[in-house]
Amino acid sequence: MTVRMPFRAGSFYEASPADCRRHASQLLDKAELPGDLPGVLFGGIVPHAGWVYSGRLAATTFKALAVAGEVETFVLFGADHTGTVQAGEVYDRGAWLTPVGEAAIDEELAAAIVAASPLLRSNPAAHSREHSLEVQVPIIQVLCPDAKIVPVAIPPADIAAQIGQAIGKVLAGKPAVGVVGSTDLTHHAGHFPAPGGRGVKGVQWTEANDRRMIGLMESLAAEKVIDEADARGNACGAGAVAATIAACRAMGATRGICLEYTNSYRVVHAAYPDDIDDTTVGYASVVFA
Repeated sequence: MTVRMPFRAGSFYEASPADCRRHASQLLDKAELPGDLPGVLFGGIVPHAGWVYSGRLAATTFKALAVAGEVETFVLFGADHTGTVQAGEVYDRGAWLTPVGEAAIDEELAAAIVAASPLLRSNPAAHSREHSLEVQVPIIQVLCPDAKIVPVAIPPADIAAQIGQAIGKVLAGKPAVGVVGSTDLTHHAGHFPAPGGRGVKGVQWTEANDRRMIGLMESLAAEKVIDEADARGNACGAGAVAATIAACRAMGATRGICLEYTNSYRVVHAAYPDDIDDTTVGYASVVFA
């Protein structure tokens, strides 16, 4: 059996089974949902930084989907941090190992997804060193222990929305399947470019820049995501965002709802007010209804 081994355990999240499970449980416990959450949700967006920065927001999205209805399979759209993804690269067999255990691939659904479009293909190797989906899987395992997954790496290219639409057509009418895309938002200051200035001024610029991308999510503007990210650098997983919006739209979604937004500057300075690092990476929890 093909098994993907964990690549970021011990850095982005705990390598110890007990500590990993405990931290994932804490993130889910702290995830707060609005009282007016829609009863039907098709998918969402999660960030993928280390759990201490963005794990609670990721847990919020997954918790919202689970509360809205039983999810038997999560189709996961990942970012491309290596620059090697050329199509919708599907991990279509076996399992992913995390400190919590093995998460099984929904092989039947994966086969249907691969067959849905020439823009999709079986390529488990594309996922071997990509962390954007790996950091989500232990949270899924703790929240929905029996759920299966279908990971798909998405290129930050115009074909992303087409890939998502093709997958959404396969998933339409399958209420027990949720689609989740993974992205962080603007990366600003620190060792990143700082066009908005330094310190709090740069944080405010970052938040406005992130608001533009979140607005596209809320309006389901999948076809505008890649150009926006190329122009303003406000989504490192732009392909995953475009694909998720297009898939959920094909499944019946009519709007996006931002459940929460924060960034690394706010997280760090809430705990350490005197910290001089002004690195700011944006994170959002979004669901599609």
